[in-house]
Amino acid sequence: MARCRERKSSGRSLRNSPSDMKKAAWAVALAIALYTVLVLTSDMGRVADAAEAINPAWIPLFLLLPLANYFIRFLKWHYFLHRVGEKVPLKESFLVFIAGFSMTVSPGKMGELLKCALLKKSRNIPVEKTSPIVVAERLTDLISMVLLALIGAILTGSRVGIPASMAGAVFVALAMFVLLNRWAWNLFERVVKKIPFMAKRNDSFEGFREAAKTLLDGRSMAVSVPLGMLSWGAEALVLSIVAASMGYGLPPGVALLSHAAGSVAGAVSMIPGGLGLTELTIDGILGDYLPGAAATVTTLIMRFATLWFSVLLGVLALAALRRKTKPCPKAPDSHRLG
Repeated sequence: MARCRERKSSGRSLRNSPSDMKKAAWAVALAIALYTVLVLTSDMGRVADAAEAINPAWIPLFLLLPLANYFIRFLKWHYFLHRVGEKVPLKESFLVFIAGFSMTVSPGKMGELLKCALLKKSRNIPVEKTSPIVVAERLTDLISMVLLALIGAILTGSRVGIPASMAGAVFVALAMFVLLNRWAWNLFERVVKKIPFMAKRNDSFEGFREAAKTLLDGRSMAVSVPLGMLSWGAEALVLSIVAASMGYGLPPGVALLSHAAGSVAGAVSMIPGGLGLTELTIDGILGDYLPGAAATVTTLIMRFATLWFSVLLGVLALAALRRKTKPCPKAPDSHRLG
């Protein structure tokens, strides 16, 4: 009976709440409004012409590169699970990781803590052990993208992405100082515990910090940061591929600079999905190398092929996890026994 109750609870936990659906609807509405503004400010007719110039033969590559990004990032996620001492079957780990994408459009992607809830329900792994993984993912992703932006700036000789890179570096430095410095952590803990919801989790703070220290030590960083650079670098090349499909040459250095700078700007702003700031940053940088309409089309396709494609995959993975939760068998009626 206890196991049945656990399964039912697990099934309920995989369903999106009305508030989550409302937030998702607002994010989609905001994105539509933003993309409409981008198109209108770039001249709708020219944007349509640029979109029509896309060679359909290139379209599969628009999605293959993001898929490569997701796979490499999954390797980092699974490695982090190993570092905190948790062994999750590869298939389940992969589904949980991809399911987290359903919450990509959340401030700082912190909605991806959904992965921790899923592992808590399926494996009873304490959230304080897995939530630092989500934090470590974000921080190491930021480090990787700051480095990619700097590489792009060196390759192009442009300084346009330096402000975003500096903001990202400061953000990472502050976060790691709080996590790794005992005095800073104690101060942070005292402030957070004043929040009633967090005060109830008094015993979880030290476990969270210990796991975070493991994930952000030299050994982990030597694996996670290069993996992040490889994964996000592959995704950045979508910009060059889209431009090439319209007949334009976009150097890889420009793709790295614009994608990394835009992603860092969106992440540091904590805007859900980086909506607005990421697109404007990418479009602004590309505008120096492509015609305005082509830059807008390239930016929009990049975001559809990465952000919204990942959200779709996340929803599908979440649905797959729900199907794996079998309903409890019904107990026979007592008057039919015997």
